[in-house]
Amino acid sequence: MATIRAFSAAIMRHTKAEHAETCFKPVFVNGHWRSPGFSLRRQAELRKACTLNGVDPLSIGMPPVAAPKIMQKKPPKGHKQQRQYADKQAVIAKNMKDMPDKIRKWKEALAKEKLKAKPILPF
Repeated sequence: MATIRAFSAAIMRHTKAEHAETCFKPVFVNGHWRSPGFSLRRQAELRKACTLNGVDPLSIGMPPVAAPKIMQKKPPKGHKQQRQYADKQAVIAKNMKDMPDKIRKWKEALAKEKLKAKPILPF
């Protein structure tokens, strides 16, 4: 903080008094959430005032500062076609490997159909 802060008298009074946990966190009571006694902005001002005046914020009942969350790096989503390309190529390769057998079976089935359609009598 480059400038000297002037906090209100109310904030300075709060740095000297001990507060309950419900003053700093929302509480679930009778099926409804109650907002904390101090908004996040006022909590930040109170924490700064405590630090400048040499008072430990934990001693007045403030919760400790939460560590910043670690961002998990996700791979880029890409287009659906790009995501499915490897699977599609594997299916194509498998089908191409089985292709001579499929062609042989198809020709046999075609020959059987041709024999069925052929009349028994020569005329």
